[in-house]
Amino acid sequence: MSPKRPLREDVRKQILERLLKGDFAPGTRINESALSAELGVSRTPLREALLDLTKEGFLRSDLARGFTVRPLTAREIQEMYPILWTLECLALRMGEDIPDLHELKHLNNQLLQVKDEPASALEVDSHWHDLLIAGCLNQRLHEMIGDAKKMIRRYEYTFMWDEDLISRSYLQHQKIISALNQNDIELASQLLETHWRTGMTSLLEQITI
Repeated sequence: MSPKRPLREDVRKQILERLLKGDFAPGTRINESALSAELGVSRTPLREALLDLTKEGFLRSDLARGFTVRPLTAREIQEMYPILWTLECLALRMGEDIPDLHELKHLNNQLLQVKDEPASALEVDSHWHDLLIAGCLNQRLHEMIGDAKKMIRRYEYTFMWDEDLISRSYLQHQKIISALNQNDIELASQLLETHWRTGMTSLLEQITI
């Protein structure tokens, strides 16, 4: 465990990685005793980490069953994605400067290079979107976007398993960069919304609940 940050955060990170990889199937009950022994930590930091993940939307907690993995549902996708694209498009429009186009292109090229590595692809894609709206100085808006993205991170990981979808995402990113290169923020925002809509539609085709 890292000595530079609270034990709870290290435990949370390890559990989150497993959740995103699908090691715990949706609906699965978390066996706290077994997981505590497996991670080599006491029940206190483990429970604190599980409570944090519950607040972030990855788990459910009730007195009868303890902690369970929340299922992936079409309803959550349909509710969360419009919120996210609305907020991110707003942040792009509010940006005081054009994003670093060179770095956006670099990250987008990286996305293609790691398209067969879902975890890496998700990280690169997240960095690309963060950089896209870095010019927005509204901190509260950034916090709201961050909270929304935590809720859909499980779904985005599912998306990243499909290399064809990543290639499509790369092309959509390129169109957004091109619009920004022409200083057309409105077109870039419209393309960004289309990008998120495409992702939502692709996920809905994979989710049956």
